[in-house]
Amino acid sequence: MIEYIVNTSQGALIYQERHIKTYKSSNLSYIKLLCQEGLFTYEGYLMAVKKVLDIKYKVPVYINDYLMLIPVKRTRDYDNIWINYASINHIRESDDGLEIEFYSQRKIYLKYSLNSLSKQIKYLEMIKFMKVKHFHFQ
Repeated sequence: MIEYIVNTSQGALIYQERHIKTYKSSNLSYIKLLCQEGLFTYEGYLMAVKKVLDIKYKVPVYINDYLMLIPVKRTRDYDNIWINYASINHIRESDDGLEIEFYSQRKIYLKYSLNSLSKQIKYLEMIKFMKVKHFHFQ
């Protein structure tokens, strides 16, 4: 399972539970590929989420229950990191940011507030609810 995705000069690094995979383009390009594999386009998803839920910035991407991706910066920023909420085991807050521990025991340190992360998680839950509701009640 994917834990988080970062950009490097060689492309995106996809940190998974047991290994690290390289993708020869940006992490945003990889997110777009994951969306296509989930049978929707990233651009269409953004348009729908922004219109239906009125979320303007740093839109999290709900693909399925195992891929719930949260951007920690603007999605087009080179130093943006995508965190997979489904892989998080524990979050610790400190004075200068967050320590996120994944189920694999790997940790990442972010200059990001717990309040901002909680807001992104709330958005993810809203998006998931809308997608599941739409799927079951149509």
